[in-house]
Amino acid sequence: MHLLTIIWTLICAAVIIGYPVYLLNKSASLMKNHREFYKPTPPNTVELLSFDIREQLPGWSFTLDVPQITEEILHKNPILFYLESDESCLKLPLNNVRMGYTVNVYKNVGKVYVTFKSIKDGVSNFYVPNWHLKKLKVLIIKSKDKRIYGNWDDKPQKSTIHKGLTKAGININDYEDVLGYFSNIASIDFKGHFIAKIPKKKRIAIPMTQLKERELYHSA
Repeated sequence: MHLLTIIWTLICAAVIIGYPVYLLNKSASLMKNHREFYKPTPPNTVELLSFDIREQLPGWSFTLDVPQITEEILHKNPILFYLESDESCLKLPLNNVRMGYTVNVYKNVGKVYVTFKSIKDGVSNFYVPNWHLKKLKVLIIKSKDKRIYGNWDDKPQKSTIHKGLTKAGININDYEDVLGYFSNIASIDFKGHFIAKIPKKKRIAIPMTQLKERELYHSA
């Protein structure tokens, strides 16, 4: 009788001790599976940054620090650039036939490079006067709404956003048109207006040969 009592006591003790341990391990396993399969919903936003570039002109190129362009953003999110003059605000790259220059924009982690070339040969540097241009607008598309750029899985780096906006009847070259369309779908997260000052050291324009050597991403 005493032996049965001892055995029963041991069984009860094992259950009392073991069951909480079982529950703890099960909870940890469920949390691990949740972390593995749970994918956080991306913010439905379009980040807007504005840079006053007048202090960087006259010149044929300028460089901006844009810390919002992270490694992940560079590879996964479409980014649109618009150059504002006295007359308009048009998407880069662009050809300004009236003024006689072309503009190209390149992006990298934390950096944006803009270069101006003569429209005559596409090679000669074109020095833009400081009275002509005012701002560079940067739109970082974080929203995954298919109304903005079609299917996100179709590689946004291939500029599918152009097709999505065109299909919606939006002129991608018209900044106001694009921003108005975005604002009806996503939240416009205005990050601020910045003055792009000339570095304290003498500003040296980056030769195109050096630009090509860097791992830059041309914005189409």
